[in-house]
Amino acid sequence: MSDAAEAGDGHRTETASSRAYIESGLALFGLGAGPDEIAIIEAVDAIYGASLNALMAEAFDGNPHEPGAHMSKPPRTAEER
Repeated sequence: MSDAAEAGDGHRTETASSRAYIESGLALFGLGAGPDEIAIIEAVDAIYGASLNALMAEAFDGNPHEPGAHMSKPPRTAEER
């Protein structure tokens, strides 16, 4: 039986699942990551994941995009467009 499958508090299984998810996502782009890089990805997700998921759940599909948006400048008002 692997460490990930052993009974316990579920932390090992959750960690193994998270790592497999990250590795498979990177593999789609032909990328690999070592344990240190995966740990950084997991840390960033722990910090920003909940906020990002909440933002994505807002479904901004109905909002029009800003034509000609420039990321180094503030958003333009409707009159400026």
